[in-house]
Amino acid sequence: MNRETFLAGSAALAASLEVTRPAYAQAGMKLRIAAAANDGFAEAFYAQDMGFFARNGIDAEITTFTGGAQVANGVASGALDIGISNVISLANATIHGLPFVYIAAGGMYNSSAPTLALCTAKNSTITDAKQLEGMTVSVSGIKDMAHLVLVAYLTKGGANPAKVNIIELPFPLVSAALARGTIVAGIIAEPALAAAIDDVRVLAKPMDLVGSSMMIAGWFVSTDWQKKNVALAHTFAQTIYQTARWANANQDKSGIILRKYAKIEDATARKMVRVIYGESLNLDMIDPTLELAAREGFTSRRVHASEMVANAFAGGQ
Repeated sequence: MNRETFLAGSAALAASLEVTRPAYAQAGMKLRIAAAANDGFAEAFYAQDMGFFARNGIDAEITTFTGGAQVANGVASGALDIGISNVISLANATIHGLPFVYIAAGGMYNSSAPTLALCTAKNSTITDAKQLEGMTVSVSGIKDMAHLVLVAYLTKGGANPAKVNIIELPFPLVSAALARGTIVAGIIAEPALAAAIDDVRVLAKPMDLVGSSMMIAGWFVSTDWQKKNVALAHTFAQTIYQTARWANANQDKSGIILRKYAKIEDATARKMVRVIYGESLNLDMIDPTLELAAREGFTSRRVHASEMVANAFAGGQ
């Protein structure tokens, strides 16, 4: 996907944004922010509902998206000021010349609290990667993070990824597909993992092959916008870290807000492993993923975290 593809249709996108504005927002620095209604991308909702944006002088307009391409298009065209994106998507945008930079960390993966797992049916005899050759295994999207860590798991386990039939399947549908025998294994992430955990067996935590802790997604802007709005960008980053500290320490309270926006059932919410949010933005939170993505051909070249993080925001808290 190139720059022209991202920019195409931006006027229509800007006109169709469904804005959610907090009732208590005061006149201040207006920001058009993209978010997604899942745990790793939801900090903007917490900042809105808890009043952090308003108290820091930010008049936030939050738009909910389900697709990363729409977010990138919105930021590139100026229809949005700030978006959130996973590391692989932003790396590929960098390769294609889109001038995006991270200004704040978002959701993290931690091995001690895994939010993604490779699962198989409870009665399955599959115990290792080599047994998956010739079988069908699902990921949420081709060339996404789940696909990358599956390939890493297969390779490390002595299996040839080319001999595994890897298909796309949304996380909530994996458990039923395992039960039917349509697939023999599949990647499931929260909250679908919590909903399925009684009916599946965890085969592996493939994210651990990248590292014990890494950034899954972060908040990004265009380089042009960042240069023109230095103070506002810093205010946003500090508000996000304020939100991260609150959410990390108050998962029960943030869970109430998450259920409202993500429409998660209470029983699932009580069982799910919650995302930990980054409280600073460091290059070593990103580089291991970029190294693996280049090695496995998920990016056409090795992108370095220093290309993707605005200088003034590296290490910021």
